[in-house]
Amino acid sequence: MVFKRRDKLHWGESLRSYILPRAGWRRTLVYLGHRLRRIPDSPTRIARGVAFGIFISFSPLFGFHIILALLMAKVLRANMIAALAGTAIGNPFTFPFIIGAALKIGTFVLGRNSADHDFRRVGESFREFFHAIWGTLKALFGFGHGNLHGFGNFFSEVMLPYAIGGTILGLAFALVGFYVTKPVIVAYQKLRRKNLAKKAKKKQPEG
Repeated sequence: MVFKRRDKLHWGESLRSYILPRAGWRRTLVYLGHRLRRIPDSPTRIARGVAFGIFISFSPLFGFHIILALLMAKVLRANMIAALAGTAIGNPFTFPFIIGAALKIGTFVLGRNSADHDFRRVGESFREFFHAIWGTLKALFGFGHGNLHGFGNFFSEVMLPYAIGGTILGLAFALVGFYVTKPVIVAYQKLRRKNLAKKAKKKQPEG
């Protein structure tokens, strides 16, 4: 399996490494870029994979970005490793900006007041949502009544505008990612083939 560790991390260390990689985000992104350039695949498939990973990172389905990016790459015949690398655009440092921008665009498209979707209101919607989940679970065992109203508010006030805004932003950034990645991969592969040809020529015995 790609990037598989020999020694498994404790779940706490795994969470910490996701939020704050041991090598730091800058070195991690440089490493991903290096691995991306060396993927033995066509530039189009690699760039397409990066685009899919970027697009999925703007989805409100947190926790499923990597799985969805890999599935999308598999179904649409893109490079899966590149799709995995593309999801790096969504990380703990960028998510606040992604969420804020997606909600603003989504509320604008829906014709709603963007002031109703500041982080305080979003936090309240999340609390209502989890409260509704807890109430529904208790109701299944005969304790109280389920609160479906919390589900409706959450999907209407948060998920719907986020999905719309995230789709628009995701498409825009995915296109940029594709058209930036492809020429870089093309240039790198040409340079690599040229260097390999030079090395092979040097190894040939003189006649």
